[in-house]
Amino acid sequence: MQQFRVWWNSFKTVAIWISFITNMTLLIVLILLLMQLFQIKNGIVEPLVDGLHRNFVGLDEAVIIRTIDVQDDIPVIFNLPVSQQTNVVLTQDVPLAANATFTLPGGGGLINGRVDIVLPKDLVLPVQLDMTVPVNTQIPVDLAVDVEIPLNETQLHDPFVNLRALFEPYVRLLDNLPSAWNQVPDFLIDLWQGEGVDLFAPTADSVDPWPGFTTGVHPAEDEVPTPPAAGMLEPLATPIPDLGIISPPGN
Repeated sequence: MQQFRVWWNSFKTVAIWISFITNMTLLIVLILLLMQLFQIKNGIVEPLVDGLHRNFVGLDEAVIIRTIDVQDDIPVIFNLPVSQQTNVVLTQDVPLAANATFTLPGGGGLINGRVDIVLPKDLVLPVQLDMTVPVNTQIPVDLAVDVEIPLNETQLHDPFVNLRALFEPYVRLLDNLPSAWNQVPDFLIDLWQGEGVDLFAPTADSVDPWPGFTTGVHPAEDEVPTPPAAGMLEPLATPIPDLGIISPPGN
């Protein structure tokens, strides 16, 4: 029994030291994190959330602008009704023979006979055309078609709007929180007194996250987009591989 007490006391001593060291380590880590709290907020968390929110809005307002070369043969099959008066020109002499009845003058009676005439070449004859012309041909098409597709008029609009709504509360929350230690006392006082503290109030980044651009319109040459707020990352254009949906010009 005495030996068990000695062992138990030793175990408690080691456990206390392990707990003390662990708590001190966690305390030091917590202090370090608190010292870097606003650097993490302003340099990592806020740029990440604002950047995602801003780019989802930008994608919804984006317009696909491209020139597509269309080269193809289009089959044309239909019946063309023709009904009109026109003139035709004989390309050669046309002999005509017909039976005829001649009336002799002065009551001389009737004589049955035959008439042979020749219509000369280049004779112009007025005719009435009333016919149906079948049309069956191929028409070659070679066009450069300018295409502008606003994404907010496609099925991508709904997921972009949902993603914007998903990130917007976090954008407002981060924008309304203090950005430096010297802002904390006033923030806590206002929070305690309930004066002017609305963590989810609209902010500039939530109301107009993609300034300088409108759907389907390029910014003017002298129009400079509003730079990102301090501590926020500038969004970079990410190259997107061609998925083969739209063939490049010349194919």
